Amino acid sequence: MGRITVKIKVENLVDALLAERGELPPERVRSIETDAMVDTGATLLCLPSQNIARLGLSLLGTRTATTATGPVKRRVFRGAQLTIMGRTCTIDVMELEEGVPALISYIPLENLDLQPDFKGKTLVPYRGSEDKIVMDLFFKE
Repeated sequence: MGRITVKIKVENLVDALLAERGELPPERVRSIETDAMVDTGATLLCLPSQNIARLGLSLLGTRTATTATGPVKRRVFRGAQLTIMGRTCTIDVMELEEGVPALISYIPLENLDLQPDFKGKTLVPYRGSEDKIVMDLFFKE
């Protein structure tokens, strides 16, 4: 299938909201830009602990994650704003140990209406166009 790695930007959501309201200078918004590997088997955005500390995210709790070597406890943090290819969403973040690459999972991909293009080794819009996110809403109005 191949490996897909893309550039991502992650910001502290509280900082970004304060900057949006003019209560924090934009340059003080804690953020990181890094390469991340697409992993559609993962659930949340996953970042190494060093990146989470740099972002100053708040601990939400711990969750059990299923891995190739069995179940493990992982800390989950709230309050992240993720941007990929100019598309932005808010998301919780699962902590990874240092040395493991950041992972983009299926939940942020769904939120951003992106899908893997394994041939081109990139992400592409799923149903929308380059500048429009389309989301499912299955009920009758």
